[in-house]
Amino acid sequence: MSNEKKKAKRNWGQNQAEYLAALEGKQVTVVFVDGKALKGELTGVDTYELFIKQSNGLEIMISKGTIKYLHPSSEE
Repeated sequence: MSNEKKKAKRNWGQNQAEYLAALEGKQVTVVFVDGKALKGELTGVDTYELFIKQSNGLEIMISKGTIKYLHPSSEE
């Protein structure tokens, strides 16, 4: 028998869904593929879009395909 460790089965998309669900209602910074960034509260997530509410009250729908990365940001 082999002593190799069994790799955990990956459920594609599950890590992303859990990460985004944990960030809902919190301030985030979204960095786009063109290098521009946007800050606001993550108000919703679906299969292809994120919804961000900016400090001026404007809610924006962002296609996930335009996002390079996002991270939690401090509330200002």
